[in-house]
Amino acid sequence: MSVLPCYSDCFFCGPHGDGLKMLVQYEDGTAFSDLVLDPKFQGYDNVAHGGIVTGLLDEVMWWTILAAAGRVSVTRKMETEFLRPVYCATSYRVKGKLLDQRHGNFYVSGTIEDSHGKVAVRGNGLFRPARHITSGELAAKLDFGHVSPDMKEKLFAALK
Repeated sequence: MSVLPCYSDCFFCGPHGDGLKMLVQYEDGTAFSDLVLDPKFQGYDNVAHGGIVTGLLDEVMWWTILAAAGRVSVTRKMETEFLRPVYCATSYRVKGKLLDQRHGNFYVSGTIEDSHGKVAVRGNGLFRPARHITSGELAAKLDFGHVSPDMKEKLFAALK
């Protein structure tokens, strides 16, 4: 299992401010993050806001592409299916898996599971290679402090 870096200015994985400070890890082709949402992220009565929930999937799917395919990408399209509520102050695991690469597109799936492995939310994303940011610009904003030497080497090679 490898801890992935965080993007210093990101609301979801960045270490600063009032964001989620997600720790994203990668193992066996799956990026994942274990988290408990603070009640400040609720939409209604201790249920996480749908925008936050969708953002969690988007974040983990993006990291999946970087770790699995070594590519910097942007979200082109996402579909999210809410099967049951995601509650604040409750443990969840957000997971992403690269399904396919075709014609420059990345197809990714994501889930949010409770501590018993029951899927609360699932989604699919279509990502395209990023054209508006260079790999060097991205690398300069990544914090590799907790990243293993192997993963660091892999990501630096991808970001060249």
